[in-house]
Amino acid sequence: MVTKAVHLEVTSGLTAEDFLAAYLRFALRRGGCKTIYSDNAPTFKAASAELSRLLQATLQMSGEIINTLALQGTEWKFIPPRAPHFGGLWESAVRSFKFHFKRVVGDNHLTYEEMTTLAVKIEACLNSRPMSPLSSSVTDEVVLTPAHFLVGSPILAIPEPTVEEPERLPPLATYYKYA
Repeated sequence: MVTKAVHLEVTSGLTAEDFLAAYLRFALRRGGCKTIYSDNAPTFKAASAELSRLLQATLQMSGEIINTLALQGTEWKFIPPRAPHFGGLWESAVRSFKFHFKRVVGDNHLTYEEMTTLAVKIEACLNSRPMSPLSSSVTDEVVLTPAHFLVGSPILAIPEPTVEEPERLPPLATYYKYA
């Protein structure tokens, strides 16, 4: 929440199991969460109940496992029902994602691999937004970004050529045309 860093995961559905699989991928890459904030979508409510059930089941195990899992407990906080403005921080990130996504995809259909690659590229773009300058010198062009908190440096992308109005766009080839 402080750095406004974005992590995007593509899922094949909106079920609690799909969300838990995406959360597991997130936790394995970035570490577990102490607190999760979300709206009141049924998927999130079901996933919250499932995580609570799993935590209760693991608390019945013995020894060090109990202590470790208890210390890594995740608290889930829901915003009030019918109050999307309470989630303004992540709704802003969703809006930014949709902006880039619609410009790149247009009317084209993507495969799962293309969609995942595009999501990661948009994530890199959003995590490269400037937060503040790193130095007070006007001539220094390096700025602090959310990527600095994730990987310790700016995220550098491989340049891709732009394509002018083909019949069917090559996958992701026009991304940097609008960035």
